[in-house]
Formats: sequence, structure tokens, C-alpha cells
Amino acid sequence: MYIRAAMKRLTTGLTSALLFFSACPTESAQKRIEDKIAAQQKTLEKSKAERLAKEEAAKAPPPVAPVVLDTFWDNPEYTPLLPDAPCPSDFWALFPGEAPGADKAEKKANNAKRAALAKALREKTYVVKLKGPGQVTLQPYDAPAGQFPLEVLGTIDCTDSFGHVAIAWTAAKASTPPNSAAKQDADVTQRIWLADPLKYALPMKSMLQAKDYADRYKAGFSARVVVKLGKTDVDKKIIKTAKVTDKDITIGGGMEDWGAGRLLRTDVQGIRVAVDREKTAVLEKKTP
Repeated sequence: MYIRAAMKRLTTGLTSALLFFSACPTESAQKRIEDKIAAQQKTLEKSKAERLAKEEAAKAPPPVAPVVLDTFWDNPEYTPLLPDAPCPSDFWALFPGEAPGADKAEKKANNAKRAALAKALREKTYVVKLKGPGQVTLQPYDAPAGQFPLEVLGTIDCTDSFGHVAIAWTAAKASTPPNSAAKQDADVTQRIWLADPLKYALPMKSMLQAKDYADRYKAGFSARVVVKLGKTDVDKKIIKTAKVTDKDITIGGGMEDWGAGRLLRTDVQGIRVAVDREKTAVLEKKTP
């Protein structure tokens, strides 16, 4: 009887020990479990990243195919004239005055090349690219006339080492701009070159069509103006300015040039106005 009881206790102890060791895996078994969990986590993260990438791709607009224009409007040999940017190289040669250079010898050498440089510049064709709404403007709809007035900027400025150059393809005149509130008490106002805009008309069949057209395109116009270089002009306005002294600093009191400066007139070879990122032409005009 005692023997059976002892055997029972021994069996129960062995069973408990086996259950304990089976519940506590070895170090290698524990690492396999951790590796499996890490692999599953990595798979989940990759799947999530792929799903998010697909969702972002679905939200993104489809790629826009580049617009292919006739070479008259988009010729790689054209030299761009960019608003408020550096002038093309050697623009100084088109105007009378001092040649650039670090010293007298260099200025003399550059001046000797002036005629050849000017000739090369005039043989080129140039293109000006303009964008709405500031440079290509759809004016308010003219209901009695059944059309939109459309205006294209008539001049831009570029800059070289001597200052600004106004480039115009419409009639330009050196004028004193209206005084702003900040300048109304100024003794002298710098003159600038003002050029008329190019003006066109876009007919509309109805008020409804005009409203829809303005909603879609009012700020989306662009223009290309193809030009050759024409005559130059320089506006000077010599004024004796008042002397102003502040402590040890004195300015003014001499003769100063407040003219509009240099102007380069151009001969228009063609103009193209378009919408839809230049895909749809509103008008195209070429000089015969």
C-alpha cells in the first residue's frame, strides 16, 4: 500500500516536471519564435507600405504629355528673352556708350568687337514667353459686343552689367509713372519705358458660354512672341538734385540722369496665345 502511494507520488512529480519543461521552451526554440514574429511583422509592414503607395498613386493626377508645337513657335535655335532676368550675352554691344571691362585695355578690346557682336545678335531670332494673369490678361466680358477683350504685355525688362534694358514689341514711350502714395512727396521720379499691350478679342456665343470660359481659363492663358531685334533708343533726363546732408553724409546736389534708360525695339515675327498649358491655341498670327 505504501509502495503504491510512493509510486503514485513519483509519477505525479515526473508528470509535473514534464509539463513545466514543455511550458518553458529552450533558448533556441524561443529565438525561432521571435524570428517568426519579426518576419510576420516585416511582411505586414511591407504590405502596408505597398497599399499606401497604391493609394497615393491613385490620388495623383495622371502625367501630362508634353505639348508639341510647330517649330515656328518652339525652335531650339531661338534665344529666349526672359522677363526680369539677365539679358542675353553681349547685349551691351547694341547700344552706344562704354564697353565693359576690368581695365582700359579690356574695355578697348571689347569695344573693337562691338560691331561684330551686334551683328551676331541681330541675326538671331528670339522668343518671349508670357503667362497669365499678369502678362496675358482676359479682361471682363463685354456683353454688348459679345466678346472678351484679351491683352498681352507689350514689354519686358532684362538686366546686364550696365542696368536695365526695356524690350518692346509695341509702341513704347519714356514716361514718368503716376506717383504712388510713397512717392508723392519725392522731388524727382525715375522715368520708365511704357509700352501699349497687344489687344485682341475673343467672341462668345452667349453669356453662359462666357461665364464657363472665364471660370475655366481666366488665369490660364500663355503667349509666345517671336521677334527679331530692331532699333535701339536711350532716354536721358538730366536733373540737378537738391543736396541733402545727414550728419557726416551728403547726397545729391549734382546733375543726375533720371531718364528711362535703354530701350530695344523689336520686330514681331509672330504671336501665339493659348490655354491648356499651350495645347489649345486661341490665336496664332505670323508676319508675312
